[in-house]
Amino acid sequence: MRSLIRPCYRFFGLIAIIVTLAQFCALARAAETTCTVRDPSTIIKNGNTYYIFGTGPGTVEFSSKDRIHWTKLGPAIPHAPSWLAATVPGNRNLVWAPDIHFWGGKYWLYSAYSSWGSRNSGIGLATSTDLVPGHWQEQGLVVNTTEKDNYNDIDPCIFQDKDGNPWLSFGSFWSGIKLVPIDPATGMRKGDAFYSLDNHSEASAITYHGGYYYLLANDGSCCQGSRSTYRIHMGRSQSVTGPYIDKDGRDLLHDGGSVFLSSVNDDGSGRPPDDEVGPGHFGILHDTDGDWVSFHEEWARDKKGATTVNILKLAWDSDGWPRPVLDRGPYSIESFNPTHLSLSLAGAKAAPGARIELRHYEATRDQKWTFEYQGDGFYSLSLAGTHLALTPVANSAIAGAQLELQPFAKKASQLWYFEHNPDGTYTLLNKNGAKANAVDAASCDLTEHTPVQQWTSLGNACQKWQFRLHSSD
Repeated sequence: MRSLIRPCYRFFGLIAIIVTLAQFCALARAAETTCTVRDPSTIIKNGNTYYIFGTGPGTVEFSSKDRIHWTKLGPAIPHAPSWLAATVPGNRNLVWAPDIHFWGGKYWLYSAYSSWGSRNSGIGLATSTDLVPGHWQEQGLVVNTTEKDNYNDIDPCIFQDKDGNPWLSFGSFWSGIKLVPIDPATGMRKGDAFYSLDNHSEASAITYHGGYYYLLANDGSCCQGSRSTYRIHMGRSQSVTGPYIDKDGRDLLHDGGSVFLSSVNDDGSGRPPDDEVGPGHFGILHDTDGDWVSFHEEWARDKKGATTVNILKLAWDSDGWPRPVLDRGPYSIESFNPTHLSLSLAGAKAAPGARIELRHYEATRDQKWTFEYQGDGFYSLSLAGTHLALTPVANSAIAGAQLELQPFAKKASQLWYFEHNPDGTYTLLNKNGAKANAVDAASCDLTEHTPVQQWTSLGNACQKWQFRLHSSD
């Protein structure tokens, strides 16, 4: 059983903001924020200020003017609710994974209280009209569980369906994600209806888009630093109560779930983990410059292992599924094997026709790549500081064609689909040939100076790549 767990996405209207071009450019590239909190709520907006609530004493509250730089305001609810001592003995106002929503002229803050490994848990409600710490008014206990229950009511997610009706999802790995209707007048549970949505997850989030409800939730293990296996998976349904089905037709109630976001963790093999490990606690912000996804990373190398909130642009593919848009970089693209070789130029000269090979990463300019999102899951991969893009020789759609640099001209052969794998790696599939071919080490030879080609997608280690973000120097 895990502990500090997740909030959700809420379907809310946002007050418009005006952003200068300079601010927008900075935000559009931003990923890591200064907010080091576990289990961030969905970001909410009031006037020109953003707010996040997270796990901590009394529900930790942060504010920001730009979504990236955050200021800790203190506990939103400094005093324990009146029902806590009887419901969760031993909890001294330590909140897990709060969530917030706005309707009816006020903010509704749902906070979970529990203890590690226990099903003695409760989700309480407080309301406010101004989001000021200490101004929250306790409204009471919404739902609770005991050791007699086979589920755990932590990780609240408060959202509205397409008709404006509020719902609360919650739950943990005890038996997965549950859903109950909420009375819009009181914010409390409405009736006895109770639905199961996902059998092996926690940290639920539900949003409506294009005729479907999307359920995003966490599987894997949290709270183990760089060894955390936390990742976000997803399914969708035309009904808010399910069933939620993944891209491969599997029901989330029967171990389904397509990858939304994952990472390469420290598995003890000596292979370097990603710079950030363990994405969790999905939330969506609908802002004037598009949709943004927020989440935390269990471990961030540059924050000395602290849990850190990240924000990325959110896109919707033509098949209706959401995806996070990666920062443009530059990155090294490294093979997923013990030698960890990088895509590099066979010669040092960056020119049209230069071939691509594997080489140990030496921080040279010919090993840094810029990602530009081109839509529908496809990116162009250009050598950093140039307009020369990764391209099969002669724009070929044939398996075995070596990869080289050519000026980017938006040809199908220069567009690569980023297939995110459960182990945190990426498979890069060429649009030319209907994604049949993947970036591949020739003859599956993962040694220095091996040519890089495209080959029939097989899903093996020769076609799995790890991205590492670098400075542009």
